[in-house]
Amino acid sequence: MRCRYCNTALAPLRSLADGEFCCDEHRHAFREQPAASPEVIPEPEIPVAPPEPELSPALRMLRLKFPLRPPRAQPAAPLTAAPEAPVEVAFSKAPELPTLEQSLELPVEDLDPVADSYASESNEDLTAESYQNAESSQDDESSEDTHQHPSLETCASWQWIRTAWNSAPRDLKLVTIVLPVLAALAVTGSFPKVPIKTIAPEQMAQVEKVVNEHWKNLNQTISNRAAISYADDFRSGLDAWESRSNLTTSWSYDVAGFVRPGPLAIFKPTLDLVDYRFEFLGEIDQRAMGWVFRAEDLNNYYAMKFVVVKPGPLPLVDMVHYAVINGKEGPHVHKPLPMTVRADMLYRVLMDVRGADFTVIAQGQVVDFWTDHRLQHGGVGFFANRGERARLRWLEVSHQYDALGRVCAYLAPYGIEGRNGTFN
Repeated sequence: MRCRYCNTALAPLRSLADGEFCCDEHRHAFREQPAASPEVIPEPEIPVAPPEPELSPALRMLRLKFPLRPPRAQPAAPLTAAPEAPVEVAFSKAPELPTLEQSLELPVEDLDPVADSYASESNEDLTAESYQNAESSQDDESSEDTHQHPSLETCASWQWIRTAWNSAPRDLKLVTIVLPVLAALAVTGSFPKVPIKTIAPEQMAQVEKVVNEHWKNLNQTISNRAAISYADDFRSGLDAWESRSNLTTSWSYDVAGFVRPGPLAIFKPTLDLVDYRFEFLGEIDQRAMGWVFRAEDLNNYYAMKFVVVKPGPLPLVDMVHYAVINGKEGPHVHKPLPMTVRADMLYRVLMDVRGADFTVIAQGQVVDFWTDHRLQHGGVGFFANRGERARLRWLEVSHQYDALGRVCAYLAPYGIEGRNGTFN
């Protein structure tokens, strides 16, 4: 610890006795010294900006429309390497912004061209007439830009025509090309005539024979490809059905308009068909419901039945199909119907007959499929053996009933000649 008066080091015991002085004389001398007044640090003077001179209305308007630009920064000089010289950090004052008079005295390249044109008239008041002249000049420049050169306008119009032609539909292009040709032919005259040598009567007859044969073959081809569709709802009678017995007594109707089949009867319009789709709607009243297809006559056909093997609210039904050749029944094939049925259910059955392949579809589900090559063509029909009773509502038979088939049926000049007459 040191003395506050002479700044000498104090002995340990002395520092405990006298505190901060080495002797009593130094204590009294320190107390008798006048108190030093605190040093007053002068406040820095704040520079006062000189008052701006009063501006004329024209300059005030220019200042509002064209704000002042700050002065361009001068490119910094390249620094030279001086490793031996000491580095000194110097603080410089911030650059002062130019006043209005200094900004007006800037060189011409520092001002906008539009501002320069207005600054040249700064000594005079900017009247309304000068503003109108400036706006009219700008409108003239914009109008000059919008109006193109006549050649450029012509190119633009041809470009539009080419774009419209590329985007036009093909039919419109074809009509656009064909119409001028037809108009030219109508104005100039008919097509040029080609002289043809006279043909002998024998050759003419031969030509007519060849043409007639080709035309007949074409008609036959169209007729063969034409769509065929037959339907019967049994409301108009049973005249279109062929049977050994009298159908008016062996077949009957119920009060709902359903027909009850009896002995075998074949739908005559379908006798000459080969491939077709055979669909009908029927119901089993007692034991079974049977139908035939590919029936060449009453002694040669394929037969099929839905037979109830276990009656009840949910009966079990088997499918049975066999062939009858020359009046003799072949072996019967039994298969269970793979679906749940009810006692009063209406069966919608579809037979697809194509070549030697036969497909059975019931209620929209394929239930059976087999192959047999013995019978090549034949119609459809229904039958009910002794102890069996069913009801039928309608049937439909169609062949080649697609878009092309319908077109060919429309173009066919003659009806399709069947065994028992002409049917369309």
